[in-house]
Amino acid sequence: MKIFTRGLLFSLFFFPSLCFPASGKTYQARVIKVFDGDTILARIQGHEEFVRLREIDAPEMGTRKHQGQEPWGRRARELALSRLKDRKVRLETDDREERDAYGRLLAYVLVGDSLFNREMLRSGNAFFYRAPIQGKYSAQLEKAEKEARNKGMGIWDRKKGLKEKPWDFRARNQRDESLFSSLKSSSGKGRNSPSSKEHPVPPDKVVGNQKTMVYHLPGSPYGKRVSPKNRIFFNSAEEAEKAGFRRSRSYSL
Repeated sequence: MKIFTRGLLFSLFFFPSLCFPASGKTYQARVIKVFDGDTILARIQGHEEFVRLREIDAPEMGTRKHQGQEPWGRRARELALSRLKDRKVRLETDDREERDAYGRLLAYVLVGDSLFNREMLRSGNAFFYRAPIQGKYSAQLEKAEKEARNKGMGIWDRKKGLKEKPWDFRARNQRDESLFSSLKSSSGKGRNSPSSKEHPVPPDKVVGNQKTMVYHLPGSPYGKRVSPKNRIFFNSAEEAEKAGFRRSRSYSL
């Protein structure tokens, strides 16, 4: 009895997440945009939220400037598009780890009663990511990846499969997660907020607002009003949208 009690106290003190069921929130949402195999934009109760699918990591997509893990990155996005775009979904979060380093909501995405995170793994379109804090579906997700690997599905194809995990690919290429790396690297430092007049906007640049995730076309007066600490410049609207920004509804050509 003493040994059992000591073991229980040790677990409670050092591993509280193993001893109590995780609590979280559930949101009803509609998917309005799919960026890649594990990142979406959803509308929740009238506002838009970037969502990162919890405990999976899809292959990196290529861009004009960066090599990706193709064709796997594109195939993962195509599946996500076909299953999620414009669909009503249920998002389940974990209070112990609600957001990632980029501010995205970490969630399990359910379409009806189907867990899409698991579908990505089972079809061989993503890797299971063993997070420090394991959620309620962790065991199911790990099992789904094992099934796909045993069957040689998708990225696990024995001849042409993907040999490098996305997190290793990003580390080797010194890339953060592609959609949000530019935001992280360009975030301003310091406590003083410079004025817009001190930092004029180049006339040929698209101006993104990192606070609202909205971009303004070249020459738009609204772009000039964006605080310098929140600004990020793009060469085109396409580049801004690939980084996760959406076009402003108020702009001038």
